[in-house]
Formats: sequence, C-alpha cells, structure tokens
Amino acid sequence: MKDSFQNRWFIIFTAAFSVLAFLLAYVGTRDLGFYEISGFGRTTASLINLVLMLIPLMGLMLGSITISAEREKGTLHYLLSHPISKKEIFVGKYAGLIFSLIFTITIGFALGGIAIFFKSGTSDIGKYLLDLLITLILASCVLSIGMLISVCTKKISKSIGIAIFVWFFLIILSDLGIIGSVILFNLGIEPTFLISLLNPTEVYKILSVLVLSSRFEILGPVGIYILNTFGRLGSLAMLTGVLIVWSAAPLLGAYLHFCRYKREEV
Repeated sequence: MKDSFQNRWFIIFTAAFSVLAFLLAYVGTRDLGFYEISGFGRTTASLINLVLMLIPLMGLMLGSITISAEREKGTLHYLLSHPISKKEIFVGKYAGLIFSLIFTITIGFALGGIAIFFKSGTSDIGKYLLDLLITLILASCVLSIGMLISVCTKKISKSIGIAIFVWFFLIILSDLGIIGSVILFNLGIEPTFLISLLNPTEVYKILSVLVLSSRFEILGPVGIYILNTFGRLGSLAMLTGVLIVWSAAPLLGAYLHFCRYKREEV
C-alpha cells in the first residue's frame, strides 16, 4: 500500500477523482440555483459518468504495472530469492492496490457527500452509498484485469499500452461494437443483453440505473427485458454477481499465471 501512495499515477488519479467528485456536488444540477448543491440522487447520476471514465483507467493502469515493473527492474527476482511464497507476493500486491483504490474512491465520494449533506440534507443518501459499493466492486474488476495484463508482460511500456487499449475498448469501442452487431446481425434483445454482460463497465452502468430508478425504460428494450425477466431484486443480485465474477476470474487467471513463473523467466 505504501508503494501505491508513492506512485505518481495514484496521486494524480486520486487528486483528479476527489476534486471532480466534489465539483459535481456543486454543479450536478442547477435546479437549486447556480452554485447550489444537488441532492444525493442527482449527484449519484452525475458521478456514474465520472466513475466510468476514471476508475477503469485507474484500476487498469495501477494493476498493469504492479508485476511488470518489478520484473523490468529486477526486483521481483530479488523478492523470490527470499523465503517468501509467490502466493504471499501476489496477495500482498493485490491487497495493497485494492485498499489504495478503496481509499481513493471513498475520499472522492465522501467529499461530495459532505458538501451535499450541509446544503441539501440526506435525501437519497442510501442510493449514494449503494453506488459507492458498486463502484468499489467495479474497481476490483478492472484491477483484476490490470493484474492479469501485468503478469503476462515483462515491460512497463507494453503493459501500460495494453491497459490503455483495454480501457478504450471497454469505454468506447464496446458500445460501438454492440450497436454495430445489433444492426449488422439483427440481434434480438436477449443476445444484446448477453453481449453487454461481457463488459464490466456496461454491467456497472445497468446496475447503477437500477439503483437510481426502477424505470428501466431509460436503458431501452434491454432494460425492460432485464426488469421483466429477473425483477428488480433479481436484477440487482444477478448483475452484482456478474461483477463479482469479473473480479474473481481475471484475478484467478493472474494468480495461476504468476505461480507458474520460473526463476529464469523473471
């Protein structure tokens, strides 16, 4: 965790997310006046877009360099020469990064929440806190993907390049790909929904809308399909489960690959 706090990327992302989250608490809505604070519900809706842009990038970047940086510098070989298992090294790296992300996200949400509380009270604070929890799960998803990238590369530049591409794909290319697939292959609602589950940021987006509103029409036919098929509570449980799988699967893959490292490969 100490290494994360000394990482310039971590400092930049933490400062950016905290400042922007606080500002969104002021300019999230103009219903109450030019510089007034919006309620928790509206601010949560505004934070979704901020989370989708910054948190995946932060998790991917930090995760992608955690092992590859050690390999490039030769310090991983040094660590493995000590009486410490690969499991302990991997778990220690992951624990330090996930707690750092929790710190960053909590600080950002707390700053916005405090500002809203003193201006608008506690209206919709439950939704705000629930979205904080969902955001933490999303952070664990992208961190796991980042660590998978890291254990598969030996150079920092390569791991960062792959991480940026994955971020670009998840945030931008994925939506375009889904739209293109629907048009090109004339996909129905169910296949479109299943495709969207292949992107954790899409799952987060759908889950956040479920938290904020029971009206899934906002998401179009796919949203109505989800609500009719699983119900509100069922949809919440199912989508949360998908995010947990997205957290566990890449992390397990990264761990198994890391445990196969041979001394001469490090």
